Amino acid sequence: MLAALDLPPGTALAATGSLARGEMTPYSDLDLILLHPAGQVPDPEQVEAVWYPIWDANLRLDHAVRTPEDCVAMLSGDPTAALALLDLDHVAGDRGLVERARPLILRHWRRELQARFPQVVDSAIARWRRSGSVVTMTHPDLKHGRGGLRDIELLRALALGNLCDAPPLNAEHRLLLDARTLLHVEARRRRDVLDPEFAADVSLRLGFDDRYELATALAEAARTVDDALGDGLATARGVLSRRATRTRPSPRRPLDLDVVDAGGMITLSRQPDLSDPALLLRVAAAAARTGLPVTDRTWCRLAGLPELPEVWTAAAADDFFTLLSSPAHTPDVVNALDRHGLWTRLVPEWDHIRGRMPRERTHIHTIDQHSLATVARCAAATTAVARPDLLLLAALYHDIGKGHGRPHEQVGAEFVARMAARLGLDLPDRSRVQTLVAEHTTIARLTATTDPRTEAGRDALLDAVHYDLLTVNLLEVLTEADAKSTGPGVWNHRLEAGLRTLAAAARRALTALAPVRPIVHAPDEIGLRANESGETVTVWWRGDYQRGMVRVLAIFAAKAWNIMGARVARAADGTVHAEFDTRSTIETLTASADAVSFIQTYKSGVHSMLPAVTPGPTATYWDGNVLEVRTVDRIAALGALMGVLPEISWLTVRTPGATMIVQAALTGDIDRGRVGRDVTRVLATG
Repeated sequence: MLAALDLPPGTALAATGSLARGEMTPYSDLDLILLHPAGQVPDPEQVEAVWYPIWDANLRLDHAVRTPEDCVAMLSGDPTAALALLDLDHVAGDRGLVERARPLILRHWRRELQARFPQVVDSAIARWRRSGSVVTMTHPDLKHGRGGLRDIELLRALALGNLCDAPPLNAEHRLLLDARTLLHVEARRRRDVLDPEFAADVSLRLGFDDRYELATALAEAARTVDDALGDGLATARGVLSRRATRTRPSPRRPLDLDVVDAGGMITLSRQPDLSDPALLLRVAAAAARTGLPVTDRTWCRLAGLPELPEVWTAAAADDFFTLLSSPAHTPDVVNALDRHGLWTRLVPEWDHIRGRMPRERTHIHTIDQHSLATVARCAAATTAVARPDLLLLAALYHDIGKGHGRPHEQVGAEFVARMAARLGLDLPDRSRVQTLVAEHTTIARLTATTDPRTEAGRDALLDAVHYDLLTVNLLEVLTEADAKSTGPGVWNHRLEAGLRTLAAAARRALTALAPVRPIVHAPDEIGLRANESGETVTVWWRGDYQRGMVRVLAIFAAKAWNIMGARVARAADGTVHAEFDTRSTIETLTASADAVSFIQTYKSGVHSMLPAVTPGPTATYWDGNVLEVRTVDRIAALGALMGVLPEISWLTVRTPGATMIVQAALTGDIDRGRVGRDVTRVLATG
């Protein structure tokens, strides 16, 4: 029909978009441009006569009248909106006009892409935020979602701009396009979101057994597209960077033992110990902590590491919890590990939920991605709980038991108990995390079936958590994070009110353990001992006043030693005794345990100033004269806190997960408001 249209003399009809690419579906728009030479504007009535037959055929038409130069100007005005022009193809009329326009468009696109590359990327990111990911969504947007058809078009546009190579994605493109075409047929209208009611019929017409098998195939295709686009964007950034500047090689700085930041990319040291299986966790933890990408070569080298032992070392367990502790970066790092076949080394049970579609319609993500979203929400709340490590582990495993033919809470509890043993958690903590997974739906169920204000509801919750106050607090946070990560409407006023009422009633019925003064042994002014079992070094110090310990803390910061725990107490004679359990991030245990070298460094006084502390989430609580501070664990945080605390009777430090928890018994008259403001200033606001 289009070829038979009566065009004005000297013009050409050109197609863009899906028509030009040969991707038309029964309900696609017709994207047409009537090209004419500059200075020869066609008669409006003749132009209308071109469009009327299309309108009369009840076809959706997106049309324009332009010169080749006008098309080029569109690229300058909005490069991302004009990407369809790159597909310009002749339909009818003067072919020479189209053949003239295409090289003009392509040359201008290559210039514009270099100048507008950040704008193009930002537009793609905004689209992904609106539409979600084809890999993770239960209702995937096949066209606009991350890993969908639009991303294949973006890759082609980057390749046409000479910024990367066009990857072979024919099979993935065909599956996505076929699914979208059949979606239009089944829905009898233009539609890009594959809802379950249409997915069942589409899957059968494509030869799949059911919609779950189709969802798995689409997720794999979209994951391949997403990986290809990630590589393409990285290549494009490198090309543009080399074109823009010629700089010296970026400096390398250590992030952890054998883990290096090389110009904004995480890689390995020049001579890494590739016999150490925990290197994988150190790299992943560094990526989650810094947000820096890991080079593909590094992932490939990590694939050759030996398997982790049946029970992980304490350092490896700490790195695993650090990996789970970033609200912003944890999901991306875990997905990167999974793409490279490394995540199941750490969490073998993940294979069963990867890309698995949930049975509940309230879920908007696949089970694996819902689990990561829940972990991320819990990571944002680590300073609100006493045991963030248990919270994060429970969040990771809370739905991992789905798809095994029996209650997923029971299966997940069995899985998490085995993981807790691998991480070296003691029996009470294994029991707590197992309870969290087994009972993670209890509060939602009680809220829906009972009156949360009754003693029966409170007692049911207490029975479920075995009358453990810590478990009550953790379950409250996990329940909220789970609901908010499920889908719209799941976290509602009724659930929130029921959760708060039940948790508060349970807390009132229980008595928290009182803080306990630590036992500290500092035989002389300074010294250290190695703890082989925990792979830590305990440093002791004794002085006449508490601020004198800043010299020890400054050495820890200079040596990049993490403080895993600390105990400080004032003796009867007024002297201050302190013990610090530390772990080096860049030295072996043998090198760290050189007492002579450490004592010489201390006595030299070279390190007496602490570095500035990066602001981070911080919370304070009071129990009488005992102050509890929970903050993100980072270099010099304890030293900054000690600098603003008044005189103490004793102090303890724990670092479960990636959170530092300090309890300090203050002496004398205490101005709680001033102390709280000082702590917030040095740790939270800077």
